[in-house]
Amino acid sequence: MTNTRASKKTGRPKRRTQARSVERKRIILDAASELLETTPVGDLSLYQVADLAGIPPSSVYHFFPKINALLSELAEEIFEDFDKTLDEPLNYAEINNWRDITIEVEKRFVDYYRRKKYARDLILGQHLISTISHADYLHDDVLGKRIFGFHERLFVLPPLPADRNIFAIALQIADKIYSISHQEHGNITDTMAEEGQRAAVAYLSCYLPEYLVKKPSALE
Repeated sequence: MTNTRASKKTGRPKRRTQARSVERKRIILDAASELLETTPVGDLSLYQVADLAGIPPSSVYHFFPKINALLSELAEEIFEDFDKTLDEPLNYAEINNWRDITIEVEKRFVDYYRRKKYARDLILGQHLISTISHADYLHDDVLGKRIFGFHERLFVLPPLPADRNIFAIALQIADKIYSISHQEHGNITDTMAEEGQRAAVAYLSCYLPEYLVKKPSALE
């Protein structure tokens, strides 16, 4: 009985310590994202983050030994936001053509990019953080599979390439155009948003016919 009580007692401080660690890490990430709204990615330092967060630099280094580790963590949160962007259900009753899905998806991503400068900088910017670029490439494949699911639910699809994810590639093509707009204008202009949609649709048109038959279940 004595050992059990001791175990419980020693567990409480540990849980409190873990909670404080999670809270402190959140403060650091929030400070970094706030700084990146006005600071170029290449100019951000862990000392700046520590100063804004009101945390000793040693504590920041404990969680993120290098600035790229912090930026990669922010990128992972952006990827989670991308997932949430696709979580909102499509209004299938208003979708008459597969192009409608592409346009709706791209509009959602553009809206997100426009709200978050640091997301544009980290995903669309011309930085040299290879780990983020690679992680973005891998996550596009995840998003592409979900977008394929949107199409498969609604339409009778033709045979599609098995060796590549065409919906992920369409996302990457649109992102390239958004990247150009971000570099030239600091954001995604209406014109370049439409160009991104056109480019994604044009690429997918190489594999999808102009009209697809809706599945009977989609008409109910």
